[in-house]
Amino acid sequence: MSTISSASWSPAPSPAVGAVAGDGQDPLSLHVELALSAATPDRRVLERRRETRHPFPYPIHLTPVDDEGRPQLADAITVLGKHLSNHGLDFYHREPLAWRYAVASISGGEHRWLGFLMELTWCRFGQHGWYDNGGRFLSVTQSPLTLARLA
Repeated sequence: MSTISSASWSPAPSPAVGAVAGDGQDPLSLHVELALSAATPDRRVLERRRETRHPFPYPIHLTPVDDEGRPQLADAITVLGKHLSNHGLDFYHREPLAWRYAVASISGGEHRWLGFLMELTWCRFGQHGWYDNGGRFLSVTQSPLTLARLA
C-alpha cells in the first residue's frame, strides 16, 4: 500500500491559508464552496411538502415489526437520520430494506427512548453507495430498546 507524501501531492508550494489566488479568492475557501455546492445542488423544483423538515443527522434504531405487530429484536439495525418532521423521517442505510413496518427508536435524552411505529414507503439508491429511505409515522409506541432494558 502506498502512502501520500507532501512531495507526491503538492509538487508546487501551496498558498498559505487565507492567501488570495490570482482571481482574488482563497483556494481553500473555493474548494469548500465547491464541496458544499456539490452536496446541496440548487433546488429548482418547488418544495411540495406542506410541513417543515428538520435536519436530523443522528443514529436511529430501526426494529422491524412482523405481521402480528411484534417487534423483531434480533433483526434491529442502526441507520443514519437525514430529516425529521411531525409526520415521518428519512434516513440513510447501506442496503435497501425489505420491511414494510418498523419501530424507529430515537433518543429522547438521557436513558430515554422515543418509539414511533412507521410505514416505510420509499427507498432509492443515492450518492456515495448509500440508500435513501423514508416513511411516515403511524403512531407513538413503546421503543423496543426500552422493552429490552426492562427485560
